[in-house]
Amino acid sequence: MAADASPKFQNSDLIQVPKLPNYHPEIAVISPESDGLQFWLFMISGSIAGMIEHMAMFPVDTIKTHMQAIGSCPIQSVGVRKTLESVLKSEGPKGLYRGIGAMGLGAGPAHAVYFSVYEFCKKNFSGGNLNNSVVHASSGVFATVWGF
Repeated sequence: MAADASPKFQNSDLIQVPKLPNYHPEIAVISPESDGLQFWLFMISGSIAGMIEHMAMFPVDTIKTHMQAIGSCPIQSVGVRKTLESVLKSEGPKGLYRGIGAMGLGAGPAHAVYFSVYEFCKKNFSGGNLNNSVVHASSGVFATVWGF
């Protein structure tokens, strides 16, 4: 009796889901032991990420350095706004970026080494379990000590 209460579907009521012609599940599977990148890709991505990060924050670092230099004088104490005005008045907007090339050239190799060591340690310490926080922390420590 309960079977009679359920609606009966006709074959024409079902929507056919087409299979994607170019889908290859054997290619789509990524090993849980890696992020799917090769070692040299970690180096390139680390290098680019480090250079972009340092170059984006360079004006802030310039202001901080100027504040430290002015703050070393026991008579004066200046804030961010005064320091920014001083740099812009004496050197113009280019003053915020003076020395950025040398910093960018140094940040690239340093971050390439950092990312590579981090990923190498993460792969070797994890034992197949990448969700272990201790693995990430220890990999970060090794990368920091080795790379910088």
